[in-house]
Amino acid sequence: MLSPVTASPPARVNRRIFLTLGTTGAATTLAALSGCSAMGGTAVASTPNPDTVQEEAAVKLVLAQVKALHTGASNLASGTRPDGSAIRIPGATARLLTQITAVHEAQLTALGSPVATTATPSSSPTPSESAAEESAIASPGKLVTAEWNTARLALTHAAGLSPEFALLLYKIAASCAANADLLRTAVGKGRALGELTPVEDQTTDDVGASAPEGTTGTAGAAETTDDTGASTPEASAASPIELTDGEAEALNRLLAGEHAAFYAYPLVIAHVDSARRTVANSLWEAHRQQRDELERMLVEAQQEPVESGAAYKVAVPASAGKAAALAAQIERRLGGLAVDVIAAAEDDQVESTAAGLLVLSTRRQAAWSNKPVADPGV
Repeated sequence: MLSPVTASPPARVNRRIFLTLGTTGAATTLAALSGCSAMGGTAVASTPNPDTVQEEAAVKLVLAQVKALHTGASNLASGTRPDGSAIRIPGATARLLTQITAVHEAQLTALGSPVATTATPSSSPTPSESAAEESAIASPGKLVTAEWNTARLALTHAAGLSPEFALLLYKIAASCAANADLLRTAVGKGRALGELTPVEDQTTDDVGASAPEGTTGTAGAAETTDDTGASTPEASAASPIELTDGEAEALNRLLAGEHAAFYAYPLVIAHVDSARRTVANSLWEAHRQQRDELERMLVEAQQEPVESGAAYKVAVPASAGKAAALAAQIERRLGGLAVDVIAAAEDDQVESTAAGLLVLSTRRQAAWSNKPVADPGV
């Protein structure tokens, strides 16, 4: 596992100061991935209150969807369809659905909505924006589609909101996308889900129907193909941006984390089980691309990118399970660093890039750990 590091407020990055990428003797620790993010890794924000019409509308839409997901997952976990009829759910899938129900309960709390007792499927439904979605979640496969569409919805509506609400919606999007991946693997059918980016504004009625081949952000246990998120958000063709000091520092911390991830992934590749080795190789390449993209962004903004350490101190995994746990930890901590960039972002491109990476890292974390992620980056 990664060595623990005590976090402290970072100084401005330059060639000699690696922020969280501190040196220890001849080797550099994986402190860049040590969960020391200023917001995503350590702080829990209080529930914000919407203060604009745009925020109220966005929260209302996402809240309705999350309520539907909570009801649908809860019903399916108990083996019941919306109409009250029984549905056979395998034990492992039922446990996953119970975990997902808890995730949505936490999301509802974060959105400021108390979790009401789930209505019995046979009771008369009350009109709501989520009624149609609730009634459609009659199987785990339908829940996959609903989770995916909610992730798209949250990503679409997060941009332009206040930092608190944007971050909340980005986290919900990342978590729902990870849920969709896990359920799709559990169900064992459907096309690989594609890449989600903050600029998308589309939904699908069929799992993965609108996803291009080879773009999923997961490392699912059942996957042996290399359509595992090796693609990354393409560098923007827009004019170079001017970064604030806070943006530059946060991006450099994220870049330091990508340097560390690129170093650590070969250990995952060497020790993970053979069924996931192709996935691990693809994600190693994905982290190289993400590292290069962040470096380009900083250079184009006339900022000096943090350099990679000569070596990193990381324990060699003793088993395939520990290798998967190492990969999950890498992705979780990168998610925390992406959260910090979102929190510091004043430029839309910076926010969009970090949000895309948060979604990717959360999906990969969930796939490696085989568990939903209630609070991405923490």
